[in-house]
Amino acid sequence: MIARLICLLVLICAATLGFAALAQTTPSGPAVIVEDHPEGPILRFSRAEISLSRSDAVPDSGWAARGLPALWLSDEARAQQDGDLSAWVRAEFDRSSLGNEAISVFTEDNRERLSVFVNGVNIFRNYSSDQKLMLGWNQPYLIPLPEALLKPGRNEIALRVESGNKHALGIGTISIGSQNAVGAIYQRQYFARIDAPKTLNWIMLLLSVFVFVMWLGRRQERELLWLSLTGILWFARNYHFFAETVPFDPVLFQQITYYSVYFAVACSLAFCAEFLKLRHRKQIIFAMFAIGLLLSVSRYVLTLTDRTDMASSVMTVVLFGTFLVLLLRHSIRTGSAESWMLLVLLSLAATTGIHDIGRIPNIDWWTGAGFHFQPFIGFFLFMVFMLSLARRFLSALSLVEETNVHLEKSVTEATDALAASQKAQREMEVDRALETERERLMREMHDGIGSSLVTALAVARKRNDPAPTIKTLQRAISDLKITVDSLAPVEGDVVTLLANIRHRMEQELTEAGIASIWKVEDCDPLEWMDASHSLHLLRLLQEALSNILQHAKATTITLACKPDSFERKAGLRISILDDGTGFEPGSRNGSKGLNFMYERAAILHGLLTIESENRGGTAVSLWLPQVPPSSDLERKLEKLDG
Repeated sequence: MIARLICLLVLICAATLGFAALAQTTPSGPAVIVEDHPEGPILRFSRAEISLSRSDAVPDSGWAARGLPALWLSDEARAQQDGDLSAWVRAEFDRSSLGNEAISVFTEDNRERLSVFVNGVNIFRNYSSDQKLMLGWNQPYLIPLPEALLKPGRNEIALRVESGNKHALGIGTISIGSQNAVGAIYQRQYFARIDAPKTLNWIMLLLSVFVFVMWLGRRQERELLWLSLTGILWFARNYHFFAETVPFDPVLFQQITYYSVYFAVACSLAFCAEFLKLRHRKQIIFAMFAIGLLLSVSRYVLTLTDRTDMASSVMTVVLFGTFLVLLLRHSIRTGSAESWMLLVLLSLAATTGIHDIGRIPNIDWWTGAGFHFQPFIGFFLFMVFMLSLARRFLSALSLVEETNVHLEKSVTEATDALAASQKAQREMEVDRALETERERLMREMHDGIGSSLVTALAVARKRNDPAPTIKTLQRAISDLKITVDSLAPVEGDVVTLLANIRHRMEQELTEAGIASIWKVEDCDPLEWMDASHSLHLLRLLQEALSNILQHAKATTITLACKPDSFERKAGLRISILDDGTGFEPGSRNGSKGLNFMYERAAILHGLLTIESENRGGTAVSLWLPQVPPSSDLERKLEKLDG
């Protein structure tokens, strides 16, 4: 595939050279071409008389008819002249054919110093000193022709161009017309040749310096280095397109502007290789600069022999083409949008490079667009490179921002998890302390108060104390056991609490001749049921059973527990039913025992109902929620326990 692409590239170069050979023909036809323009006719000279004379005034002899523009007179002038080079061109025009409006001459592509004469009188020159070398080759000039020097009929316009012996000498285009007509052409050309390139390239230089400063801070980003060097070298190459005077030694300036193009191309390709992370990019970059150096040597040798440097110019395009082959392979393999974009961009640069090679004076294949694309394509390359790099940086910045958001979220989650862990640890420590304290209290009550009560009961029985005394001691021991049971960890298991109170009250119920029926279903634990709540529940149930023992005259008690909901809230319901005598509604108003039962039910976030059955007996029902409301209903704990 690579071999085919290289063959195709060679064929394209051969076709280009063949087309150029056909295009490079001597102009024929009329010497003056009249062009219609909305502001009036324009006379464009396609042929004129040229003299290679160093005379300061319009020479009288040595004229020969030649086609215009005559962009490469350097070799002929060097063969006839020593020192600085000089050439004259003259043409005649009829003033009456241009109407009555003020007229001007428009000329461009003159190398380098320019003087204009009308009927033998010098009316313009683009330099102030004979020793100063100008850069007039790309400058368009618009010179008004004074009416006082013009004749009603035939007039002569003459131009003299001068250049250093080591520089190019050439005569450009000449057009005469009304000030508005040729002025419109001049404005378009001045913008395309001078204003636009100057503005864009100075912007490129400033941005290059900025990028270079960025690279100093981020040496690992080699794309920044190649991008800054690309902009600086293209500016060095393009400066002579819009500069009118030489800023330093003319020979050195010429060499810098000529040879910088090879290294500007190498830096451009080096940026692409580094930006796209091509395989073997270090070797590719080294090869690009080696070829650039080789092209510089090639051009230097060719210019020493006074031969055209077309070969090195064409080789620059071939260098572009070779890199395009590598870039095409990378684009096909990766499918990267950036690769395809740079491939199209470099193909455009190679195409415009061929266009500009055809406009080189000693090649002169064509006039093309009438101006060079190179000042624009260098800026365009730099800006696209910079925007591609900026896009990548912005993507990286977005990734960093997303990472920061993710990290902040992770840190927040970790902080919350740590806080929850610390809270759980503190709760565990509190629970452990409470458990330790409960165990201590249980031991103290069992070994202290419990032992004393058991001893007192044994003494009372041995002395045959009255039955009420013995019963009171038994009730006290039972109450103490219930209190101890409430301190035991049951993890909110109400069924376990009910089993404890049944166990503690079983003996009293049996002695009273009351049978107990157990109807308890599996219920979910109440997580909020701690030791304090457990004691309240046991006391409430103890009070209900005590009332049955003391007042109901019942023979059977049914203790039930099952899951139940109230007002769409999940919970469980505890019921105690007896078959005793019941009671009259309102007869127990003001009973402290019943009031304490209701208050304890409120502390338990529950709902207590006590009803007398029609068939006799009493039903006590207590509903407890699975999840309690957030309220402070336990404020009476100390009062009730006291």
